[in-house]
Parts: sequence; structure tokens; C-alpha cells
Amino acid sequence: MYVVNNSLRALLVALIPLGAVHAVLLAMVLLAVKATQPAEIPAPDQILVFYVTRLVSDGALLFAGHCMLRQRAISSRIAYALMGGAMAAVSYAIAIRNSLELSPPGTSAVLTLGLLPTFAGMIAGFLYGQFAGLAPAARFPKLSYEGLATSLAFDGPTRVRTSVAAVAIAALVPTVLTTILSVTALSLLPGFLTSGPGPVIAAAIPAQLFLTIMVATVLPSAIFALCLHHIARALRRQRALDYALTGGVLAMGCALLLAPVSPFTSVTYMLGPTAAYGAIMGALYRRFAGLEPLPLPEAVLANDPSALVGADHPARQQHRVILSN
Repeated sequence: MYVVNNSLRALLVALIPLGAVHAVLLAMVLLAVKATQPAEIPAPDQILVFYVTRLVSDGALLFAGHCMLRQRAISSRIAYALMGGAMAAVSYAIAIRNSLELSPPGTSAVLTLGLLPTFAGMIAGFLYGQFAGLAPAARFPKLSYEGLATSLAFDGPTRVRTSVAAVAIAALVPTVLTTILSVTALSLLPGFLTSGPGPVIAAAIPAQLFLTIMVATVLPSAIFALCLHHIARALRRQRALDYALTGGVLAMGCALLLAPVSPFTSVTYMLGPTAAYGAIMGALYRRFAGLEPLPLPEAVLANDPSALVGADHPARQQHRVILSN
């Protein structure tokens, strides 16, 4: 039996999705405050304190959940994803209960706004279990058994796992990349940085773009990632490079199929970015999915033992001739 290691690096990586979600929600709250009560916009120091407090609270609860799973010698990534979602929901509830929000949401939107941090917490828990690594449960003699103190080896056939968490991570690639490219293009416009809409609205633009693009692309991207995985599995490909190439080719095929309904006049300008999106999605899926043993074939039901003839047996290639008088 194995346990997940204590890792500061894994904890910092796990806080990335939570930090991104808190930044998006904070920007949306600031935009709402500016629209309704412009005179009550908090100072930058207060905004930073609120943001760091939320992030530290999430990190502390995530590590506490890791310690609880470690005490029970639970190391599955599914358990860590569920733990991360539960701890993120608890952190959100604590923040609402103790007024750790710049502007508390309305009574009709408390549960709705808590879904995004919970989803980010599930990804954070999965990332912690992925990057922290495993170690034998030598300190837990009641839960471990003899023989697992040494590392095991497996030389049998394997295949890439079907992972919901890896699909979710890969499905966010179009959202993140499109948001970054869009904000970069907006910042290059003449006068946007000097005489633009102001710091509050400028900070809310990436958040609004992120939420809008995520709603529009996350489900098609998840379907694309799942199709990509099954195509690569059918081709018996396991390397990250193979998944990246498969994703790039599949993305270009989808771009060509959607060319008649595309608003762009020339689809050739979209083939490059689309192929890059697909390649990154394929590589990320392979990185976070991992391998599993190839399952054994099901039992063959036969009534006649003479029918159990191998595929390469000569009887499968030729027929016996019986001469009749």
C-alpha cells in the first residue's frame, strides 16, 4: 500500500487553478462594484489581502485533506480529486460565513458561484496527487502488508487510461490560450493601455473572456479530447508525441469540416492555431492520464472442442478435401 508524498512543489502547482478562479471571480466582483457603487471600490492593498487570504485558506485546507488521506493510506487520484473539491467548497463556505469576500454574492447566487471554485478544487486535488508522487506506506504497519515495501515491476501490455480529470484539463486549453491571445491582441491596440477603459474594467476583460469562452468551448473540447484518446488507443499509440500528432491532425480535420460555417474567409489561417490547440490538448491528456494494464479478453464459450483452432493454424488457411466415390 502506498501514500502520497508531502510536496511543496505539488502544492504550488495545485494552487494554480484555484488562483486563476479566484482572480476571475475577484475581477467580476470589482466590475460589479464599479457599476453599482463606484465610490466604494476597495484599495489595491485590500484587494491583495483578500486574494492572498482566500488562496492561503484553500492551500491550508487542501494540505489538511491530503494529510487525512495520507493517514488512511489512500492514494488514488479519484480520491484526491474528490477531496480537493470538498476542501474548496469548505473554503468557499468559510469565506462566505466570515465575510471574506469583497462583495458577498446575493442569496440567490451563493451556490451557483461556489460551483467554479469546487471544480477548480477537484483539479487542484488531482494535480497534487499527480505531482507529489507515491511512497510505500512503511509508517502505517496496520494498513500495509508484507511485500509492498519494495517497488514492483510490470512488463505486460499496457494502454493509456481513460481519465475524466485529464479530459477536463485538456478541455480548458482552448479557453486559456484563446483568452491569452485575445487579451494580448487587445493590449496591442493603440491607446488601450494609455487611455483605455481603466484598471478595473481592464482587469475584468480577461475574466469575462475566460468565462464566456469556457462556457462556449468546454463541452466540445471535452468531446474532442475523448475522441482523440480513443483514436490514439485504437492505433495503439502511447507516447505523448503520438498523442500530440494525433490531436493536431484531428483538429485540422475538424477545422476543414467546419470551414463552410466558419466566419473566416480563409480556413488556411485557422489550420495552424487549430493544429497547435489539438497538439497541446493531446500532449496534456497523455501527461495526466497515465497507463493501465491491458484488460484480459473475455472467456470464449464453445460447445465443440474441435472449433478451438488458432488464427494461424493451417486449418484456417485451407480446407480439407474429401473424395467421394
